[in-house]
Amino acid sequence: LAGRNGSGKTTFLRIVAGLTKPDGGIVRVNGREVDGLPLEKRGVVMVTPESSIPSLQVDAHLLWGARLKGAEIGEERLGALKEMLGIDFGGRVGKLSLGMRERVSLGTALLSSPAAILVDEAFSNLHEREEFVSSYRRLAADSGIDVVFSTQDEADGRLAQHLYVI
Repeated sequence: LAGRNGSGKTTFLRIVAGLTKPDGGIVRVNGREVDGLPLEKRGVVMVTPESSIPSLQVDAHLLWGARLKGAEIGEERLGALKEMLGIDFGGRVGKLSLGMRERVSLGTALLSSPAAILVDEAFSNLHEREEFVSSYRRLAADSGIDVVFSTQDEADGRLAQHLYVI
């Protein structure tokens, strides 16, 4: 989704995530109506630049969403994800730069295996963004996860499979 500031990108993502009630219409995720479902039953994760949990260590953060769902993630899978996303740092998430915190939040979303990941401007603070987005999309597709991301820069459409301008 591309559009200028205030065009409704975040509102749209919040409606799909269940964080904002729409004025009308039906919200479907992978053909399943999710209106009225609690957040945890919608099969959607929303990532924003503020999504990280500052007190957690990097690996604990990455595993957090999967553990909430009762899923076990092996060391091999965790290591492969970290390598693909360029997460080669440790320590408390709150001590990391914004871009590094976003990488961790995006990795956490992938490991929680939702039907869809909604990324609200969280790609915009990353170094080597094109390479990261390409790796992220590939990892998500391999796991059967749809990714919808918003940006103010319509040129970022080259990073997406489809571009919708609001």
